[in-house]
Amino acid sequence: GKGFAVVAEEVRNLAQRSAEAAKNTAEMIEGSVNNANAGVKISGDVAAALTEVVDSIGKVNDLIGEIAAASKEQAEGIEQVNTAVAQMNKVTQQNAANSEESASASEELNSQAEELNALVSEFKLSNNGNNNRKQIGAKSVPLSQTQKPKIIRVDKYKGNGKLKNKAVKKIFKPELVIPLDDDDLSDF
Repeated sequence: GKGFAVVAEEVRNLAQRSAEAAKNTAEMIEGSVNNANAGVKISGDVAAALTEVVDSIGKVNDLIGEIAAASKEQAEGIEQVNTAVAQMNKVTQQNAANSEESASASEELNSQAEELNALVSEFKLSNNGNNNRKQIGAKSVPLSQTQKPKIIRVDKYKGNGKLKNKAVKKIFKPELVIPLDDDDLSDF
């Protein structure tokens, strides 16, 4: 009997240890399950975070594309402004050259006006029209005293091979209307 009691005691100790080991194993399995569930949850959170990162990267790429397009438009705008400024500079230079030419022409006109004023000041008229200076000018002579104007018949072509009689023109010779045989005018 004594051996049976020792064996029973050992079996009981072994059973207690097995129960404790089973309890520890169950607790460990439960902890592993909890850890696995937490890992699954963390993996889901990581997947969601990675999805957000991918979406953010797409948005950043879109923004970079928009910034690049806006930069290109700004570069084109700056090029247009540079072209306009260059044209304005060219026009300004042309205006400056035109202003210089106008100033030069104005000075020349002023000089000529002064010369003309000096020349005109030499001609002084009195109240009755006579003065001490010699009168210069052409004498008008009535046409009847010189010569009658020549009458020339002018024929006009009708287009059908025949000439059409057109109005008669009177031709006046200028030297007959205003004779320039005056001695005073021979210098001119």
